[in-house]
Amino acid sequence: MWMPSNDEIKHITQYALMNFWGVRSNGVLDGKTMDGFANVLMDVLLKNGVHETEIIFGRSAKLPGYFRMSKDWDMIVLKNLQDGTRRLLAVIEFKSMHGSVGNNLNNRSEEAVGSSYDLWKAFEHGAFGASRPFLGYIYVMTDHPANKKGTERRGNMLFRPLDEYTKFPRTQQPANYEERAELFMMKMVQEQLYDKCALIIADTKKLGDYRTPNEELSIELLIRSLVGHIIAHQTS
Repeated sequence: MWMPSNDEIKHITQYALMNFWGVRSNGVLDGKTMDGFANVLMDVLLKNGVHETEIIFGRSAKLPGYFRMSKDWDMIVLKNLQDGTRRLLAVIEFKSMHGSVGNNLNNRSEEAVGSSYDLWKAFEHGAFGASRPFLGYIYVMTDHPANKKGTERRGNMLFRPLDEYTKFPRTQQPANYEERAELFMMKMVQEQLYDKCALIIADTKKLGDYRTPNEELSIELLIRSLVGHIIAHQTS
């Protein structure tokens, strides 16, 4: 087993972020901004005994759903068994938002919650066999001043929001967009919709640098958890 150190994970995350910025600067996005993260995760998996043919990207990364026939995921990890069957080891989603996130954060939340719930219902109904896969979510948000502003505005909300949105636990102030993203991802892990989520705030001036608002949502924790799951289920 190769378990990367914190320094190694920081280095590969910086590499992935440089790819993120490079794709953006070239102006050809087309879902490619997070390819650097897919590539570094693939490298980690290959070093832990996963065969290249067992790591699926793009349109081929399609799994059956419960409320819909199928869903395209960003990355799927399989184990090809000797009897000719497959074991689903892991499913990873990569998402990013540049600039002020605004209402787009709500769209991301709805998408992530719906996709994970659909996957687990399909799993309950036998779509992927008996072994529970690892489900991970990596979200890159660029550092933007508008994302650090909190507001108590409720618009036409008919009932008051939950307290954590009006008094964010660390500040006791209205949650800004970064903090709402943190709450959204923490809740997805707490509700077991995702096994691990990583929230990365990318520096817009020193490209490649980043910060992690909550250590429970660190890329280090996600990668180590993924490696542990893969190793445990490759041989069982």
